[in-house]
Amino acid sequence: MFFGGNYEYLFLKDLIDTNDNELTVDIVCSKPSPELLDAVDDDKVSAILSTAVQLVPDDTRIYRIRFEHYIIYQGRNESYAYNDDRCHTTKGKGLILFERSKLLEYVSDAIDVYTAMHMEGENKLRHYGIYTLNNIIDVVTFFEPIVEKVKQQ
Repeated sequence: MFFGGNYEYLFLKDLIDTNDNELTVDIVCSKPSPELLDAVDDDKVSAILSTAVQLVPDDTRIYRIRFEHYIIYQGRNESYAYNDDRCHTTKGKGLILFERSKLLEYVSDAIDVYTAMHMEGENKLRHYGIYTLNNIIDVVTFFEPIVEKVKQQ
């Protein structure tokens, strides 16, 4: 899933886990801030900042990603995330589908997949990642999420 046309950076707006094992994640697309970044005393840093653009949330473009039933989810600080292409393969940007990952391997070992498959039908176990500027949300589920644009009030 791609949000807003060209790939953009995303912000996490809200994450709600209900008592029915339904997970809702609201994300906000980014936009450039009209304000300039503050200059600093270092000329080299000031030169870099003069061409940099600060990104801020664009509250007119909010998307809701709803997982009606999940097996496991985790939130991580993106600053500490390690990207090892040898351990996973992915599709997409913004909302990423992992075809192979360490988390899928872990979940397959940690749960009774045979029983879960019969409870959930013959759906395949899936690992989705939502990558935002400060957070990474990983969700393992048997079902595709429902993605919708949030209407402004």
